[in-house]
Amino acid sequence: MDALEETPHGPVARLERPDGATVDVPARHLPAGVREGDLLAVQDGPDGVRFQALPDETRARRTQAQAQLDALNARQGPPTNDQGEIDL
Repeated sequence: MDALEETPHGPVARLERPDGATVDVPARHLPAGVREGDLLAVQDGPDGVRFQALPDETRARRTQAQAQLDALNARQGPPTNDQGEIDL
């Protein structure tokens, strides 16, 4: 789930598909407790579309994203002097 937004018709969830396209869905159709960044399975059935939270996949995706952020933060920046200015 990309985002939750309040609208005049109630809360709407913006879901991002694997191809990058987004779809807006009334939040009442989502499982209780989902939040931005959660991965959801979408199942089309005779009673309509159902959404299922994927907590294990969400946790793995967040762990991977944190590892990438940590790696970026660990990169050594350009050399600086005592005043924090970049020495060229």
